[in-house]
Amino acid sequence: MPESSSPSTDGTPINSAAAWAQLSDWLPEMLAELLASEVYGIDRRPPKDQRGVYLFTERGKHLYVGRTGITARSRASGGPPITSFRHRFDQHTQLGRPPGAASFANRLMQKAAMRRGIEIPGDWWKNRKTEGAEACGLFLAAKARIGAMECRVVAFGDDLKGVRSSVGEIYVHTQLRTRFNDFSTS
Repeated sequence: MPESSSPSTDGTPINSAAAWAQLSDWLPEMLAELLASEVYGIDRRPPKDQRGVYLFTERGKHLYVGRTGITARSRASGGPPITSFRHRFDQHTQLGRPPGAASFANRLMQKAAMRRGIEIPGDWWKNRKTEGAEACGLFLAAKARIGAMECRVVAFGDDLKGVRSSVGEIYVHTQLRTRFNDFSTS
């Protein structure tokens, strides 16, 4: 799937009322393209050379939307973005990736723990072979569950500060009501 090259998705900054209006007009088109995307999964992982917004769906229910793009660290160093659809998919599904890189799996693990009355120790990942073993088991089960889900992607050029992908991610969340997204700050 090639990245869209329309003026609203070519990486130009969102820095004016006109650019914002163009971005707003593009959002429904982006969502339609996301929902019509090829389906990816463990056997056919998403593209490794594209960035944009991705969606995890299970049994017809859209559960989590995420975004790739330019990290603050890579922007500061002048380097290329390191996240791609494949990179993020792997973080969500590969067993050795930590909870900080797999927020969806972490949220699924926390929900499973709450249902079972399991208290998750604050340092469970660090101590995953001892007192965090039960939490780790739930986390790995969550990663396996995500790996079995449908993953869809929509590729586009993001602006330097990630505004386009941030707004796109929130727009998809509000339209599909993805229940495992949380945009609050800590």
